[in-house]
Amino acid sequence: MAIAVKYKKEIMNLTKDLPESRLKELIDFAEFLKAKKEDSAFMQMGDSAAYIRKIRTAEAKRVKTGKRFIEELIKWQKLRS
Repeated sequence: MAIAVKYKKEIMNLTKDLPESRLKELIDFAEFLKAKKEDSAFMQMGDSAAYIRKIRTAEAKRVKTGKRFIEELIKWQKLRS
């Protein structure tokens, strides 16, 4: 546990002065590493940015839109009353 805290502090120290574009690049790479650990499909992608775009596109399809959420909430309230 102490090692994880040390690494988190080191990451925060290294990134506090990075410009926003570099932070986004760092986050993309971290997401790639996480996905790489969880999914063997990354081997089929040529670069990490393409793989992250693929993951984000799939995730966006799963996430509810605000309109759909409100419609489901109204439907649920009608069923409860």
